[in-house]
Amino acid sequence: MKKLRVLFAASAVISAMAVVPACAAPTVPVSATGVIGHEQNPIVAANNEFGLAMTGQLMNYQEHITPGPSDTESGWMPGFAVKGSYMGSNGFYTALRYDYSSGNIAYHGALQGSAGFVPYNGTDSASTQRLLGRFGYGWSLAGNMMLTPYAAVGWQHWNRHLTGPYGYTETYNAALVGAGAMFQYACDPRLVATTNVEMLAVAGGGMTPNFANGLFGSTSFGASGEEKVSIDADYRITGPLHLYGGLSYTHFNYTGGSLKHGFREPLSSTNQFGMDLGLGYSF
Repeated sequence: MKKLRVLFAASAVISAMAVVPACAAPTVPVSATGVIGHEQNPIVAANNEFGLAMTGQLMNYQEHITPGPSDTESGWMPGFAVKGSYMGSNGFYTALRYDYSSGNIAYHGALQGSAGFVPYNGTDSASTQRLLGRFGYGWSLAGNMMLTPYAAVGWQHWNRHLTGPYGYTETYNAALVGAGAMFQYACDPRLVATTNVEMLAVAGGGMTPNFANGLFGSTSFGASGEEKVSIDADYRITGPLHLYGGLSYTHFNYTGGSLKHGFREPLSSTNQFGMDLGLGYSF
């Protein structure tokens, strides 16, 4: 399994880094009307595509408790992603992507007893989900460059299942709403490089501890922020068949909130380093 992770990571990195030398000499035709048909413009072709990818995510979670101790979690979670996007000849752009990851990640925390806090290490059999839709407009900067600002709305979920004799399950959910921008550069008629930046609000979030027959109830989170940056490459292999891959970094906070009987979910921060490698079909 470790060798597969290394090979998968290397493949994703190579596919992204290969963009740099390949983009030295673009040979894409310029259109007088800006956005042109995907039979001529590789950017539009890459934006009219269905895709399925294998993914990997390194998740780092940190609670912020003063004076502490604070829980931390970190580990690798493999998964998959499904995407679909459409860009019309008028520049209208819409996209939808669903990500799912699952794996056993390391938990480091503490148990509270009569003698105070006792360090406790365990395993979180975790799963995460993210669904995000985009709606925007592509502005052709030249025949081989495009800038697409967009609005975004979505949802994210984390099922936190701590195993072992002191294990329990918590579920985290939140809505996402905000905006982003995607810059694309066609290196040649086959290869498109993309840089994407998203700034989202995490709203309507909350956490439910699923143990003791709901003794502690649920808590609602306040609004917070989520930022994501990514670099991607899309290469047309033959006909409508494409190979794509990329790297991403996501950061967000949950504000925490009060539970029943004087308990509280603390403020927390999450960092996610992601990679994907998949096959797409352009239409």
